[in-house]
Amino acid sequence: MLKYLTNLWLARALVILGFILGMRSVGSTIRHIGNELMILTPDSRLAQTHSWHHYFREVFGDFGAMAAILIILFAAPRFRNPVTWWVMLVLMLGFYAPFWVGTPFMAELAAPSMGAEIIHLQMAIPPLLACFLARRHFFGAAGT
Repeated sequence: MLKYLTNLWLARALVILGFILGMRSVGSTIRHIGNELMILTPDSRLAQTHSWHHYFREVFGDFGAMAAILIILFAAPRFRNPVTWWVMLVLMLGFYAPFWVGTPFMAELAAPSMGAEIIHLQMAIPPLLACFLARRHFFGAAGT
């Protein structure tokens, strides 16, 4: 049974599922660019455009992380080693941790609605689970 759960294709499918579900969140970020309601400081001309600049950067960072994770998961077996697994985990933590890391300390950093929180969970849980299910393919049979 464990062999089926840790199948690399299952991990790949879970990551792709999470990325597809996450397109709703990434799409929301894209829609923030140029939206007058999404400026951080309305009385500062520079802050308005700079707020949108951060949304733009986030979108490209998201796509970059997703591409790197997929490259790692679909790379030839000779590239699967503990270092690439750790890189994948760090990329995932960098991608998903901002959803919740600030919430206990600053309520302003929480998602704007319960619907957004659910989307964040839907997009984060499958890839993070997949990362750990795929671990044996990167650490070898001994699991070192």
